[in-house]
Amino acid sequence: MGGNLGDEVVDWERAMDCKLCHQEKKLCQSHIIPELAYGPLYDDKHRFFAVANTEKRLAPLRKGLREALLCEECEQFLNKYDSYFANEWYTKGLGPAEVREELCEIEGLDYHRFKLFHMSILWRAGVASRAEFREVNLGQHESRLRELILHDDPGDPNEYAVFGYVLASPKDNAVYQALVMEPVSVELYDVPGFQFVFGGCAWHYLLADSVDPKVFPFVFESSGILRLLRLVIDEYHPVMDVITERLKKGWRLRR
Repeated sequence: MGGNLGDEVVDWERAMDCKLCHQEKKLCQSHIIPELAYGPLYDDKHRFFAVANTEKRLAPLRKGLREALLCEECEQFLNKYDSYFANEWYTKGLGPAEVREELCEIEGLDYHRFKLFHMSILWRAGVASRAEFREVNLGQHESRLRELILHDDPGDPNEYAVFGYVLASPKDNAVYQALVMEPVSVELYDVPGFQFVFGGCAWHYLLADSVDPKVFPFVFESSGILRLLRLVIDEYHPVMDVITERLKKGWRLRR
């Protein structure tokens, strides 16, 4: 039995090597970014439109961007991080709906699970073969990230550090929760990294085993405090370039 993934046909039942445990098993239809991140984008037919950062068609997919990556055991292993993020960010509403201050501070997050959620997103994107994640090249860091995830180890805050910008409307300060973009590679202060947009934020993942906290003062802290810088969306050029192009084609942005 197979499944359609865009123009690619994948045999989901064929035993293959799981990307996480490296054992030959039947693989799941794994989401790179959890399906809940796409929730606000679904239409009444349960389809969504992910926004690409290159010129390509707007193709509807039924369950988010997915690929045969993980066996059932590893899928469940990572699901505990996905579920934690979804519960805190969406169900409990810790994800901001409106921001007026330049700095949005969120307290009470579990450092261990929240950090590993983001590390797993970075790792999944790096081992995925889908074109949407082509810019995420982890190089020698892939094996280190994999080992940390396998051992349930988030590392210290400056190892594969995470920080973010909350994307706000210039009109009413509402957060753009309904925006999901392809990740792009970004280098800051000579440190390589990648930016992912989902959950109302542009998340920046630094690809380094250690960064200077004086240079990156807003990385997610072991105390569970997340400080997000407010960024008005029309000042965020990677997003606006894409939105402008898509609006010309009739795509309507919803918050």
